[in-house]
Amino acid sequence: MTIALQRYAYGGHYTFPVRYGWLPKGINRLVETGGFSASTDVADALGLGSKMVDSLGFWLRAMGLSVEDADTKTRGASEIAHLIAERDRFCELPGTWWFLHLALARTPGTVWSWFFNVYADRIFDRNGCIDAFIEHTRARAIRAASPQMAQKDVACLLAAYGSRPGVDYVDPDDLGACPLRELGLIYRHAHVQRFERTRLPAGVPPEALLACVSALVEDSGRSAFSLRELATIAHGPGRIFCAGLDALETMVANAAAASPHAQLDSLAGERMLIVEPQPMTAWMSDLYERLEASA
Repeated sequence: MTIALQRYAYGGHYTFPVRYGWLPKGINRLVETGGFSASTDVADALGLGSKMVDSLGFWLRAMGLSVEDADTKTRGASEIAHLIAERDRFCELPGTWWFLHLALARTPGTVWSWFFNVYADRIFDRNGCIDAFIEHTRARAIRAASPQMAQKDVACLLAAYGSRPGVDYVDPDDLGACPLRELGLIYRHAHVQRFERTRLPAGVPPEALLACVSALVEDSGRSAFSLRELATIAHGPGRIFCAGLDALETMVANAAAASPHAQLDSLAGERMLIVEPQPMTAWMSDLYERLEASA
């Protein structure tokens, strides 16, 4: 069987993980001015260097916050960006970052999508991860990653997500710290030069988990998925949120109990999650309304 090759995009981030304060600046620029361009004037207005503003433009695209207008070819604010500007202007809520992670991990043809949906190693080192990414793109990409570009992409991913186990996820003195580290999905064991992805994620909002399954429903045309499928399928919550089957069973049960748009059922001895598909903005709105109601 012939494998269809995929177009991969490399770089664009200039090895800068998205930093604290970057997205609020970028979202505000998108919403208030109607667009974002990585120009010198914009860099000066936002207090960023020229490479940093280029990197910010990359993160706005990769996280689904900016979209291209088909007629003008300029990039404006997406519905997600407008919603965040209205409900979490400074990107302070962890739930917002879980949704941004979901959008990033679903961006096709990127190191992010490959790592969270294809790469299976739970414990790995940097060089092994780089080699696996190169091997994957050689087999699946129209244009394979060069060793130099693979190194930069993997380095950015690990710098963005790699946190220290057992202590605070983010060092406040680290000027390059990334909010994605606070999700605790990848642990960095500096003393042995190894990384480990969690199997027990903490704090995943039920709305983010259901948004992930909702996207699966839309992609596949199926109405229900077994828990075992959700733990292993590409773009499923087990992969994207680094959840083992035991953890996922609890997460799914809680999510189904909390939402009128989902239910657990049994079919042929399998527990099945049935989710009514909605746009990601609808799931995010559910999250913000729940948090506001409980405040």
